[in-house]
Amino acid sequence: MRMIRWFVILSLLYMVSLSAKTPSKVEWNFYPSYGRALCRLTPSLKHGFFFKAATSRKVVALTFDDGPLKRTSALLRFLKQRGVPATLFLLAPQINRHNARLYDDPLFTVGLHSYHHINYRRASRKKTRRELDRALKHMRRYGMEPYYFRPPYGMVSRTLLNALNTRNLHGVLWSLDTQDWNGRRGARFRRSVLRSLSPGAVLLMHDQSVSLRDLGRLIAGIYAKGYQIVPLSELVRSGSRYPCE
Repeated sequence: MRMIRWFVILSLLYMVSLSAKTPSKVEWNFYPSYGRALCRLTPSLKHGFFFKAATSRKVVALTFDDGPLKRTSALLRFLKQRGVPATLFLLAPQINRHNARLYDDPLFTVGLHSYHHINYRRASRKKTRRELDRALKHMRRYGMEPYYFRPPYGMVSRTLLNALNTRNLHGVLWSLDTQDWNGRRGARFRRSVLRSLSPGAVLLMHDQSVSLRDLGRLIAGIYAKGYQIVPLSELVRSGSRYPCE
């Protein structure tokens, strides 16, 4: 009996240790390896980025990465017709005088994704600064002054955070990865997102990956659960919650 009791105690301790290293699936929906990497970040670095709003209100924000692309025009038209706000994190070299006009609507907030789609965790201080400055210069050429920045792959570093702070850029990650980039489609796409929906969630999608059919059904499902879709700025004003804390 004593051995059984100790086995139960050790098993419980092991389960607790695992949960401390993995974000709660009730509040967070990350690709597993990314979620574990976030748990290993120092609090001071993690707290330099926004993940999800510290609120009990049933509000969420939609975000899209990697535009502008050929499908971006249809995506923005789709959102505009439905009055749905969104934040779009752009790759600067893809912006030109024609597609820059697509974002000229109060529903849309333009953020910076990068100049090249690099892993900032591995980038030197010089390369980090060069990427940001080159991207900002290009966006300003078309009248864009981004306030939010999302690093490609969600990879962060102290070097990146310092560079953002000196450029008045505010780092934004996400709390709910739809995994559209990983081929998730149809009912599985919707169920995964709606099951993980929670107050203040920031949803990650991509211009070229999410289908308009899936997006439309997802939006309907969000509303059916009593949630509102609001601009990212409304969530940011509530302050951030952080995974593994």
